Amino acid sequence: MPASISPNDIQNLPATATLATVPFLGNLAGDLSHLASDTVIITILSATTLLLFGVLCRLRQLRIALERKSVALEKSERHIRLMGDNLPNVTVFQLERSEEGHFSFSYLSHGYERALGFSRDLAVENAEYVFENVYEADIPLLQEACLRAQNNLQPTGIEIRVLDVTGELKWLHISAVPHREKESLVWDGFMQDFSVTKRAEDALLEENRNFQNLFETIDDFLLICDTNGNLIHANPSVEKRLGYTGDALRSMSIFELYPEDARAEAYRMIARMQNERSGGSNLPLQTNNGRTIPVEMNMFQGSWKNKKAIFGVARDVANRQRTENALRESQQMLQLIMDTIPMSVFWKDKDSVYLGCNQTFIGECGLENVQDVVGKNPFDLFSKTLAEGVIARDQHVTSSNQPLFNSQYSHTRPDGSIGWRSATIIPLRNDTDEPSGVLGVWQDVTEQNLAEERLKRTLEDMERFNQLMRGRERRTLELKEEINRLLTELEQPKKYRTTTEDLS
Repeated sequence: MPASISPNDIQNLPATATLATVPFLGNLAGDLSHLASDTVIITILSATTLLLFGVLCRLRQLRIALERKSVALEKSERHIRLMGDNLPNVTVFQLERSEEGHFSFSYLSHGYERALGFSRDLAVENAEYVFENVYEADIPLLQEACLRAQNNLQPTGIEIRVLDVTGELKWLHISAVPHREKESLVWDGFMQDFSVTKRAEDALLEENRNFQNLFETIDDFLLICDTNGNLIHANPSVEKRLGYTGDALRSMSIFELYPEDARAEAYRMIARMQNERSGGSNLPLQTNNGRTIPVEMNMFQGSWKNKKAIFGVARDVANRQRTENALRESQQMLQLIMDTIPMSVFWKDKDSVYLGCNQTFIGECGLENVQDVVGKNPFDLFSKTLAEGVIARDQHVTSSNQPLFNSQYSHTRPDGSIGWRSATIIPLRNDTDEPSGVLGVWQDVTEQNLAEERLKRTLEDMERFNQLMRGRERRTLELKEEINRLLTELEQPKKYRTTTEDLS
């Protein structure tokens, strides 16, 4: 009987084995030599032997191919894990849920530590450690995704918020595909940290909301038209102030918002905006009932819903024009008053440079108009000695931040005579109450001083005359008293009624 063939003998056959190189097959063939008389049986046995040998060789080849694929699969897995550990802002994971409902990570890439700062090893040891940091309001999203995977193996794609190791809120996008392995539910997927993108999107949304709120609430006219002048959008102020409905405006061109006599310039304005990034216009707008509103409009190129557009921001300047006109009239009235008073009025900055004055001051400086004064300093208008005194007074007022009243000083007149001026200098203050210049008023008091001097001398002369007259009256009274005394000695009645008490 031939020796028995064990499975190990077949498994250890080399891929290039032949009948001659297989000892037990050779022996088996030798043992069948007594059957040589039965050709059919020998042929069947030989074919069976060859078929079996071919099957064994094929199994050997399949085993080698399987080993190679296993090696390639292990290499691919190492590469995938290496890539997963180094992908920016990405964490690759394999999460398993047992039949008892316990979660565990079969694999968790190092991106977890980079994204959230927690220990990857702790997370692998205890998956509950990961779920503890999920933002409380987003836990129902995870529970719902888990339920869908358990019921019908539905893939997961959710966005949740997670607190990192510093307590900062991070946004994670989780994408995973579930499948079953024996009694467990397994998710293969990744988590991507898109916090920076999310914050940028939130900031952009907030900016858009703020812009929209500004667009809807601002009193200015905001208009958007295409490059042909057709209106695309307008804010409520346009509808309210100009008296058009939103549907009516969307069917109009921007040119129809201008008076008939201003539309030619409006056409040129839009044509210029085809080649210019920005521009402006002072053309008035026209309401639905034909009334005009004076505006100042700034225009610039932009895009609206991915199409080239022209934006216009117009401000109603009617109130400002009325205010400017009133201010101009007030300034003219004030200038008229200053020019008619017989005193010089001027104002200067901290460096004693003249910023303005009245006509009297211009005349005293021997000049003709205010342009000859503005921008100059005292050295340009007066002698060195006088200019030094003027600047000294200005600096005293600005340094002390206190006014100087009725300061008199002499000066040489154009005719060479000496004159006197009385000056009052007060500080001009800015919003922080600091001196920013001075306002001065002076008048020539030469004649007044001369009149006071003449009055003083007259009073002195009158006083001397009065003293002289009082002396004569006293002597007259003394004579009368002497006469009365003599008459009394002669026993005659007194002739004069006298008293000296009034002269004492």
